[in-house]
Amino acid sequence: MTSRDGQIESIASVIDQAAQASSKFEASRTLRTALLSETPSDVPVEEISSLPIRAALWAFDYRISVELDGNRQRVVVEPRFHGASGETDPPKVAAVAEEVVEVWHALTSKVTSPWGLARLQHLLFERRFGRAHEYAIAAAESYLAAATQWEVGLDRAGLLGIGLRVARSVNSRDQADLIVDQLMSDARQELSGDGQRPGVFMRLMQSLLAENNPPSGVDDLLKDAFIAYADPFIRDDILRMRISRASDAEVKKRLWVEMVEVWNEAASHSQGIVRAAHLKKALECSEESQDRGLIERAAANLQGLRKEDLGLATFVASTSMDGAEIERLLAPMDGAGNWQQALLGLYQIYGPATGDLALNKARVEQHAREFVLSGLFTKELLGGDGLPRYRPQSDADRDAVALADHETYNIQIFAPILAMALSRIADVYGIPSESELAAFFAQAPLTDEDLAHALARAFIRYWMGDAEGAAFTIIPRIETIVRNLVIAMDRGVYRIQRDQKPGQYPGLGYLLDILKTHGLDESWHRCALTVCANPAGGWNIRNEVAHGFTMNMGMPPAAVVLQLSVYLWSLNANPDDAADG
Repeated sequence: MTSRDGQIESIASVIDQAAQASSKFEASRTLRTALLSETPSDVPVEEISSLPIRAALWAFDYRISVELDGNRQRVVVEPRFHGASGETDPPKVAAVAEEVVEVWHALTSKVTSPWGLARLQHLLFERRFGRAHEYAIAAAESYLAAATQWEVGLDRAGLLGIGLRVARSVNSRDQADLIVDQLMSDARQELSGDGQRPGVFMRLMQSLLAENNPPSGVDDLLKDAFIAYADPFIRDDILRMRISRASDAEVKKRLWVEMVEVWNEAASHSQGIVRAAHLKKALECSEESQDRGLIERAAANLQGLRKEDLGLATFVASTSMDGAEIERLLAPMDGAGNWQQALLGLYQIYGPATGDLALNKARVEQHAREFVLSGLFTKELLGGDGLPRYRPQSDADRDAVALADHETYNIQIFAPILAMALSRIADVYGIPSESELAAFFAQAPLTDEDLAHALARAFIRYWMGDAEGAAFTIIPRIETIVRNLVIAMDRGVYRIQRDQKPGQYPGLGYLLDILKTHGLDESWHRCALTVCANPAGGWNIRNEVAHGFTMNMGMPPAAVVLQLSVYLWSLNANPDDAADG
């Protein structure tokens, strides 16, 4: 026996011993520990001098799984690690050296455990080595044998699922039928057991339902599982499986009604935010069903919630600022010379309430690095009525929410200062008359007499103590100013009537984006967006006020929107000329 043959024999024995473990994880760990027992821990696998050991380590390092490809399942064999530059560890099966493949082939004649054989035979089939078709059939047989050596569980279900897909890939009907029979048997056994392991049952059913012609018994299994598992999330999955199999429209409709009722029932046994989440799920299911009556009932249930029903906690934090520091911040208003210059100073001196965009992004990135755990949880934003508004769907969405959160924090800190600055103008220079303010605003070419007086009245309301009236009347004027700026650019943004949908302008967020593409300062763009119309967070005050969800508006938020209105107005005015007037 040659030295190489002796190594192959020894490695095969280690594989067979590892296969006696109680789980796939334990088997893999035992094998790796044994093969690396004489290798320093800092030596990478690709630098191990022994070819048989290196080949064996690589063989069991691949991640083999069943994934959806459209509406079909397929087996994926992937390296454990993918580097940013395209490197992988181990190498992709197609790129493995021939000498490594020869070791895999040699091991198949020495390994006796089904777990070890399934992996080696599958890799030879994946590489299309020799009579690849025969290796696929052998691998499917080994997967079945390996699965039956372990107790029913996720490992066993996973092996059966892989084996079935391998058998189907080469049209090995006999082997596939044997695995399907085992999957059905395991599913029945799982339902009849005392333990509640829906994850195992669902994994088995996923493999069965991926068949072109699933066995007829799966429908009864799904009905029994619905009774066995009370969890609404599991019942939702079960009903979706049944809907996917239903061909009759009426049957599908009944199943959708049943699914909505699952979530309504779950909501009835829940409180607070959990109840709201279940009712939201009921509405989502109703919308999927496209049943108008079902949608209306689910929407009414969700809308019936009130903020006090959600059990949300309100946290209040305060900070103090030295009086001398406050006076330093307000000093520019005292030294402006007149109320016109002071109004312009609201944006020229203090800048956007949300802060500098580049600095905000840097702080958000720093927070993500320092508080990694907080980035793992997805937020769902609620509106002023307590109903869900926005849930990020991607990393980009989550980044947008994080940025809006930080900008909102800046607004909360800065708004009181801005409110004092705006009040200081009236204290120092007195309250201008409506005609004086209107004349000031009318100097901008795009501000007609009506808009100028509307802006003037909003500021007077603020200075007279009616901050809420000032905010509620200035907010729609912000959109008027933005729309006038966009129209002045010869941008055709008005949409004429189509069918039953009347003519209209696009939303404020869309109009702000147009201004941004034409040079609007990015920090001010973010301020206008986050204050008025950012679905990813912030105040989104335009929609909240317009729909009646904001019932009270104090001086700080009113000052923010008044400052924003002056800045946007100034984009079509000569501030120096306006101030001189």
